[in-house]
Amino acid sequence: MAARTTVPLLPEGATALRIPTDRPAFYDIFKGYDVLPAATAVRLAVPPSQTPRSRPELAYVTLRRSPEEVLYAKRFAYAYITPGPGTETAPFIRRVFRALAPDLPQTFEVFPSCGYGDATLRFGTPAEREAAMRRQPFEVDGVTVKLLRDTESVPNVPDVSEIDCMAHVALHDYPVEQRTAEDIEDNCRRFGFLREIDPACFTAPDLSTVRVVLELGHPREIPRELRIGYMFDDSSSVVPVQIVKVWNCAHSYNARGRYVRLFQAPAASA
Repeated sequence: MAARTTVPLLPEGATALRIPTDRPAFYDIFKGYDVLPAATAVRLAVPPSQTPRSRPELAYVTLRRSPEEVLYAKRFAYAYITPGPGTETAPFIRRVFRALAPDLPQTFEVFPSCGYGDATLRFGTPAEREAAMRRQPFEVDGVTVKLLRDTESVPNVPDVSEIDCMAHVALHDYPVEQRTAEDIEDNCRRFGFLREIDPACFTAPDLSTVRVVLELGHPREIPRELRIGYMFDDSSSVVPVQIVKVWNCAHSYNARGRYVRLFQAPAASA
């Protein structure tokens, strides 16, 4: 039998962000006719306010980038040079870094402007970009180089720290028939990218809580309830969804951009 220590709520050193109250009441996830319903599934009486005719005919769809694409984007910064260097941009930027930040990695790449700033810089990792951002301002011979993230250089786009977050989520009364990594990921796909599952849930009894870590745009995307519908007999498993903690993505990745797990496997007892 496995002994289990206290489940961590959020990464060490991370600051808990506000949990929103304006969350969706529920999300539906439908299973095909080949998926047998859970033994504890029930038939729901759907009020008129929740029927398709009561919902807006127009919907806005946002295509969210994958976590890998988000990490890749965090390696870029746009350089604004004031006044113009009067020479080629790339050699000037490299001279600035060698003079004012010689301890930082000099392996970044410099590309022509893509419409923002005077040049585009691609660093080796997101951490290298943030280290360069903290070293500002850069000024050589009366010329200032200002680095901006992509969201800082585009008007009306919130800062990365406001739109990228991790959430420790508890899925209560979760049916054992849906307790595989593939099914849990499928059931969470509407409101976040599944980063990890608490391994203790796979050996827990039926209707035990399943804990997951999700990466998403904003915690208000997480519903208060998940309804797993089975087309086989029109029954549903109703799963209350609790947001345990929310924190900034930066606390879940190391300096090399690799994800750091929150949950650990239960230790085997003697």
